[in-house]
Amino acid sequence: MRNITLLVGALLLVAGGLAVAGVFKWQTTETVADIGPIQISKTEEKAPPPNLGWVLLGAGAVAVVVGAMMKK
Repeated sequence: MRNITLLVGALLLVAGGLAVAGVFKWQTTETVADIGPIQISKTEEKAPPPNLGWVLLGAGAVAVVVGAMMKK
């Protein structure tokens, strides 16, 4: 149980750090107008909110501390 908690905590720390750094981004393409043979589309780049990264970092830190304090 201790190793699982430490592993989950480490994964949350890595994911949170990457989210805060802005590594996770994706693009969405939306059709704005479709008039006969003419099609107008808009591409937008999105990212998760930075607060999500901080929450993941905090949860990961708590999991690592709890895992480290567990008895074998």
